[in-house]
Amino acid sequence: MKQILKNSPPTRGIDHLAFVTDDLPATMGFYTKVLQMKLVHVRRVPFEMDRGQPPYDNLRHYFFDMGHDQLLAFFEYPQGLDKQNRDLPGGMQHVAFYVPPEKFDDLIENVKAQNVNVIGPVALGGRFWSAYFYDPNGIRLELATTRLSTPGGIVESVYQSEEEARKELETLFDDPETVDYWLSQMPLKHQ
Repeated sequence: MKQILKNSPPTRGIDHLAFVTDDLPATMGFYTKVLQMKLVHVRRVPFEMDRGQPPYDNLRHYFFDMGHDQLLAFFEYPQGLDKQNRDLPGGMQHVAFYVPPEKFDDLIENVKAQNVNVIGPVALGGRFWSAYFYDPNGIRLELATTRLSTPGGIVESVYQSEEEARKELETLFDDPETVDYWLSQMPLKHQ
């Protein structure tokens, strides 16, 4: 197997996530009022062949500031198209936004105040506390936080002990060498 980088990845995080809507005004209202993001850029995108971009010319492509120098974007597709199934391979199952603990409860209350049905918050084990709801496009969203007294970073918070990781990897791979290989690539929590 090829060696995986052991130090920091070359990426810093998300530049932007790009989703599809067929109702841009409703999407704008939702993300600015419910999630309190700021609309920061509006444009049209001309179609060009062989770039993997949407198959429509002159689409609206609007960007929202989701915090920490990261953007959330929406292309406005024509109405009446089939909706994507988030529970099939290749679909995006959901987007989880991290919310600092001191802002978590207030943001959930704001979401509810906008008449959005919220499931949670629920404890998911470890540092995870989450609340779930849908945007007007049917995209499942999660607000995630921690209730740990010393939270640390997001990535570090999901580190596991070797025993926990081994137990799970053994359900995926029958070969002990393959399990050991993947364990050697993971940063593990030492107890």
